[in-house]
Amino acid sequence: MNESEEAIALRIIIIGMIVIFLLSLSVIIFFIIYQRRLLAQQKKHQKIESDYQKQLLKTSIISQEEERSRIAKELHDDVGAMLTTTKLYFGQINTALPPDELSEITEKVSGFLDDTLQSIRSISKDLRPVILEKLGLIEAIQSLVQTIQDSGKIKISFDNNTSETIPRSKELNVYRIIQELITNTLKHAEASTIHIELKNDNGVFLIIYEDDGKGLEKENLTLRKGLGLNNIESRLSVLSGTIDFLEKENGMKVQLTIP
Repeated sequence: MNESEEAIALRIIIIGMIVIFLLSLSVIIFFIIYQRRLLAQQKKHQKIESDYQKQLLKTSIISQEEERSRIAKELHDDVGAMLTTTKLYFGQINTALPPDELSEITEKVSGFLDDTLQSIRSISKDLRPVILEKLGLIEAIQSLVQTIQDSGKIKISFDNNTSETIPRSKELNVYRIIQELITNTLKHAEASTIHIELKNDNGVFLIIYEDDGKGLEKENLTLRKGLGLNNIESRLSVLSGTIDFLEKENGMKVQLTIP
């Protein structure tokens, strides 16, 4: 009887050890599988982030190349053509010309030079708006908003609630981002109002932009395609900034955060 009880106890101990071993093995296997899945998920996220950063860089390069091509075309087609024409008129000037013809050629040359200077100023203004250079970001945005308001196409308002603005080196990118947002609204949103607010919060510069248009499709937010989002995020990456899409019943609302 005692031997039977000892055998039963031994059997129970053995079974218990087997169960504990199997449970331990299951935990170990589960942990290994979980770690592998976690590692695979991290690699997937890293690849997505890497692809996204590559896309931003690609967009930035394409945008720069398009801008350079546009400037080169304007210089060639406008400035180049006017300078060539001016050179031809200069070639006609000689001491044998009657005073009235000389005066006429001089007048035309002066007109061509004036047009050339105007074209160069226009190209320079596109590169960095004069009002931004002279008066700074806030006044440049106010001027942009007023220009759009005067067009009568859409109601647009701007609130500046900043106690301090960003460095001048960052102003152009911020200005271009706001321009891009407004352009997207005018082209795609079918909105009737736009509101822009600038403010500071815990050492960061915030831009809150919203319209009452048809909003953005989730696919565009996921894929970061269309509506100029790539250009905006490319400029934000230069500023080490981020963009967040806020909940809004109608239209679009975004918050851009810039250190």
